[in-house]
Amino acid sequence: MGETTFTTSHGLTVKRWNPALAVEAENKQYFKKFIGTGEDAMIKALTDLSKGNKGDRITVGLSMKLKGDGIWGDNSIEGTSAEEALELFDCSVFITQRRKGVKSKGKLSDKRVLFDFRSRGVSALSTWFAEDADQLLFAYLSGSRGSDTTFHIPTAFTGIDGNNITDIDSNHVIYVGDASAITDLTEQDKMHINIIEKCNAKAETLDPMIQPFMINGEKKFVLLMHTWQKYDLRTSISDNDWLRIHRDTDGKDSPIYKNALGEYGGVIMHDHRNVIRLSSATTPAMASGMTGARALFLGAQAGIICFGGATDTTRYDLNEETEDRGNKTVLTGSNMMGMQRAIYDYNDDGTDETIGLFAVDTYAADPNA
Repeated sequence: MGETTFTTSHGLTVKRWNPALAVEAENKQYFKKFIGTGEDAMIKALTDLSKGNKGDRITVGLSMKLKGDGIWGDNSIEGTSAEEALELFDCSVFITQRRKGVKSKGKLSDKRVLFDFRSRGVSALSTWFAEDADQLLFAYLSGSRGSDTTFHIPTAFTGIDGNNITDIDSNHVIYVGDASAITDLTEQDKMHINIIEKCNAKAETLDPMIQPFMINGEKKFVLLMHTWQKYDLRTSISDNDWLRIHRDTDGKDSPIYKNALGEYGGVIMHDHRNVIRLSSATTPAMASGMTGARALFLGAQAGIICFGGATDTTRYDLNEETEDRGNKTVLTGSNMMGMQRAIYDYNDDGTDETIGLFAVDTYAADPNA
């Protein structure tokens, strides 16, 4: 009796190229330099669901500072307000699966070109997954999907599998110029170097205070702005001042300085095209026709990302198979992860509030339009 056997080299045999996809995707991810497992990482990486651990949610605890008065001398402390209960709050992050695939036309079509479909497919998928993770992180950190139509996720996206994109509370949003609300923004309210002093003042007086990154014993924050906001910032100051600001990042070995625009007042400035853009179409409170961008002033543990893969190199799976009797090659990449802005109900009023960052909303428009 005949037996059908699938050898390792058979066209229908499923192959997994986990390390290749994982390495490429993570190297291409913009937020990679901000993700870490340490207490002062901007994006706290949690791997509790890795290494075969079951579950689809990680709960992160927050312990607030003690607030009340103490007792002097030998006065009795028992039964007084100096004995204070610990305030403990939590933020839950769910993981889910994300998949993307590419398919060849067929063996004849593949033969017409010089490149190898499989290697090109892995490269294309790694780029997509890297950009996808970045776009999702921008949306979750900003509390808004925004109006940029180049994102993979649609403009109506509000989150997935328990991780809702929630707007940033008003206590964690500031505005440039004279604006005090999104409705006040005008074309004069552009990104300017003076906003950094305003940001520093807010960061140090918020309660809970935004915790800085510690780099060589010095406290640092990050201001991450849109490319159009960078244009407004650079054109608002002299060339010599900009050179001095940029020079302050030279020779710094921390990953946070990689590709930085410059540093001013202990704030390391970065820009990226996927910083959330705002418009009257997606942000109804804005005046008709108005456009803006939501820069992020970031400290330690501003966001949380969870992984469900078995190891660091198997956070991504790549499945290869064939269709049409082996004529078409199909590559499908997937990962298990979830993300969220660090939000807690630390006022115990039923409303989650942000910790670790605040938004900086400004007018912003394409300078080439």
